[in-house]
Amino acid sequence: MGRVRMGLCIKGMRSIVFIGAFMLTATLVLSSPINAEAKKMQFRFGFDTNPKVGGGTAGVLAEKYINESCAGEIEAKFFPNAVMGTDPEMIDKTRMGALQGVIMPIAVLGTTIPYTDSLVLPFVVNSWEKAETFLDSPVSQEFLKGVESYGFKGMGFCTFGLYGLELNKEARTLEEISKLKFRVAPSPILLKTFKALDIEPMVIQFPDLYESLKQGVVDGCDLPPNVAVLVKYTEVIKYFVKTGHTFGLYMFMVNKGWYDKIPDDVRVKFDAAIDRACREHWEGEKKAEQRALEIFEEKGIQTIDLPPEEMQKFVDATKSVVEWRLGEYDAKGKAIAEKVFEVVNYQR
Repeated sequence: MGRVRMGLCIKGMRSIVFIGAFMLTATLVLSSPINAEAKKMQFRFGFDTNPKVGGGTAGVLAEKYINESCAGEIEAKFFPNAVMGTDPEMIDKTRMGALQGVIMPIAVLGTTIPYTDSLVLPFVVNSWEKAETFLDSPVSQEFLKGVESYGFKGMGFCTFGLYGLELNKEARTLEEISKLKFRVAPSPILLKTFKALDIEPMVIQFPDLYESLKQGVVDGCDLPPNVAVLVKYTEVIKYFVKTGHTFGLYMFMVNKGWYDKIPDDVRVKFDAAIDRACREHWEGEKKAEQRALEIFEEKGIQTIDLPPEEMQKFVDATKSVVEWRLGEYDAKGKAIAEKVFEVVNYQR
């Protein structure tokens, strides 16, 4: 009987030792650097263009600031140059969660979330001052919140600047400009805008535009001046007309389901990192545009300011485009667009 009891005690002690060893091993594994790495939330976000262009600079900064402020909790990785697909593909991937975020041109976003392109309708936001008035208004937050019903979380806005017309022939009136051949990006709003100005737009792929301007296949295009400088169009244009017919904007968006899983304390740091990146990028783009206008002057490119009465002809001619697009919004979209118009003082 004594031997039986001793055997049971030995077996019990072995069980205790085994359990203790198991618990120690589990503790070491759970606290190891490898496991800590596995617990990090992955934030992969895409951009369709060069990281030096527009929203790309915001992406570079966001990756840096998120990794600094959320170290050990969120690991950010930025994928520019359409590595993660085209803009429409990245919208779908972000909504489905294959990507956690994207910096999306609002002109493209409007095909999925219609009201968003109210910001890029012709002459609605036609200055940096109006763009910043919108950003500082409560309407901008309502605008961002509106994408949540589509599965996204709007984090902020980025820019690539105020558009104008780059020409290789002199033109100073709407009548003269309407006689020129223009390359226009394949955006329904831009195409309708140019047609409303009695200009028959030509769709030419962006990589072919430099040679098209150089050889006279087209007489002009429309880009922000800092973009024109970056892609060396200063070598093939002679004039820049300051029309301000649209403002280049992006929305920085993340997958809402992923965002909602971020712990509250980490989310505060994540939000702050993206906000900082967007604000610093915005100021950088503003300075880049001012510098681009100086480069135009240095290169002998003449900048043309249209008189108010001539500019009004552009605005009046394109009001039909604004009305056409508003007619395609639902009631909620129209209400947000009307608030945007009021904030930036666009007169319909």
